[in-house]
Amino acid sequence: MTSPIVVFDSGLGGISVLKKLAALMPNERYLYFGDSANAPYGTREREEIVRLATDAIRPLLSERPKAIVIACNTATAAARAQVQALAPSVPVIGIRPAVLQAEAAGCRRILTLASASTLGSASYAEQLAQCRPGTDVLSIPTPEIVTYVEDGLCDRAGLLSALTKALAPAVKDPVEAVVLGCTHYPFAKDVIRTALGYDVRFFDAADDVAHEVRRTLEAGNAREESDASGDIEFRNSLQTPQMLSKSRMLFSMPV
Repeated sequence: MTSPIVVFDSGLGGISVLKKLAALMPNERYLYFGDSANAPYGTREREEIVRLATDAIRPLLSERPKAIVIACNTATAAARAQVQALAPSVPVIGIRPAVLQAEAAGCRRILTLASASTLGSASYAEQLAQCRPGTDVLSIPTPEIVTYVEDGLCDRAGLLSALTKALAPAVKDPVEAVVLGCTHYPFAKDVIRTALGYDVRFFDAADDVAHEVRRTLEAGNAREESDASGDIEFRNSLQTPQMLSKSRMLFSMPV
């Protein structure tokens, strides 16, 4: 059997990255694992995030993955090195907020939405330090979006109420771009736009990650060469029919 590309997230958000991967490389085998039992990661201490991520990924190594994608900004910032240490011969690709992509597109007032852990990470601080003078980045933690997605997009009104309060600074002083710094957030773009009350450009790094994975596999001669359709398997630390149904529902949605 073809070795899979393992895609890992703290819950269901990484499905937004999985969609980009499957669209770019539809003939690959994918194994998606979401740690919804412990979501969200963004409110936890770094040491706990490292433990949760490595504990989740370690059993998946028996599948002999050709690559591991950490489709979680929080886990990438906290635990990418430790995940790589678990499997030194397997490429490990992470994700981080697309602040520099928004700046490169000419945006000068940028709103980053992410977990508190991501916004407080050294990786995020490095990005801000690389921004050109005159770039204004407003950073707001919005964990409510994770709960909304993990619950199957059920309470839109509740999320809208929470975001209307949280995003008040960006309503008062509008932004040009919103960086979706958590992979759950593309599933809530319509609610974010409604809370802001104006149109805005969205940036996330899922496309860049998908292309990086393809380049990495090609460099290692590990791309699936068969023209046959690929396969996607969903697993979750809450391995219930309801959670797997949510996974398939989110995968079928446009983002």
